[in-house]
Amino acid sequence: MAVTISTHNGSSVDLAHDLREKWRIEQENKNWAERHPGQLRIDLSKEHDVLINRGTLAQVYHQLFDDALKEFNEKQIRGGKKERVIKNYLSDIRAKEKTSKAAKHPVYELITQVGSKENPITDDMAERILKEHAAGFEKRNPHLYVVAQVLHKDEVGGMHIHTAYIPVATEQARGMRVQNSLTAALKQQGIVGDKYSDTAQMRWEKQENKALEEICNKYGFEVEHPQAGTKAEHLTVEEYRMEKEIAEKEKELAKIQNLPAGMTVVKKARLEQLEDAEKQYHEDKPLIEQAKRDLKAANQTMDAAVKQQEQLAQQQREFDEEVNEAANQKVNIMRDNSFRFIRSMGLWERFLDFVDKMREKMTQKM
Repeated sequence: MAVTISTHNGSSVDLAHDLREKWRIEQENKNWAERHPGQLRIDLSKEHDVLINRGTLAQVYHQLFDDALKEFNEKQIRGGKKERVIKNYLSDIRAKEKTSKAAKHPVYELITQVGSKENPITDDMAERILKEHAAGFEKRNPHLYVVAQVLHKDEVGGMHIHTAYIPVATEQARGMRVQNSLTAALKQQGIVGDKYSDTAQMRWEKQENKALEEICNKYGFEVEHPQAGTKAEHLTVEEYRMEKEIAEKEKELAKIQNLPAGMTVVKKARLEQLEDAEKQYHEDKPLIEQAKRDLKAANQTMDAAVKQQEQLAQQQREFDEEVNEAANQKVNIMRDNSFRFIRSMGLWERFLDFVDKMREKMTQKM
């Protein structure tokens, strides 16, 4: 029996989708129902099987890179290059990802599928093949650390597995000793390609596709390659299916009459961009909210400090006034006591003469 297979690798990873977080599934089903009334994109009454879940990206990054990050930062400080210190490696990669097309990505993902609507096999056999391929992923790829691996049986499009992974390149001479670098990680696995037509990533994906095909052959299935010899021969089955579906949808939209002014067909790249932005927003939202809370608390602390400073300044002014008044009172008392003493001794006239003489001397000096 012949089957089709699909291995699609990319960097647009949605762990909330992969791990079936409730808020994400509700959002996807709502968006799907707007285009397909009465239908669910993901039916949670059906199964999904979490094969691996090693925690959040932040937790995994701390585990994989903190020691190397500490070494790197200490080296920069010793060399007088404090501006090169990296405070948070995951945040640093995310920031660079937004500003450069050639930047690293925090996490990558391989999606594997066996069979299709046009060329189906039984669910039991598809699950067996997919799980066997997934179980050997880390053995085949010692430098690709799996963050999450989930089998989906509950989604439109058929059974498939998401394997989200972080490339871990070790013993690096430039930058951090251990770092996220897909090209360097694949090179350490013996996979090197060129920059354009046959990159290391392309070669690696072909290797994974071949591994999946060998498992299919083991269970007596011959793998069809429907795109061979066509313009789509460099596409995976999943990419070919997606391109075909998009083309069909665009034809349907073109037939709709009386579209509102300015409405255009949103292309695949724009949809992926919006989904990435939405995913990034939900990932960053807790950090943003915490920053807002921290800023509010800091402002409150600053306001309290200013008020306290004003109170202390007022108290100091009042204290100074009291001290001055007390000093003046003391001077007046001493003066009055001195005058009374001079009068009691019958020396008042002599005292006045002395004062007059002193005034004359002062006038002469002036």
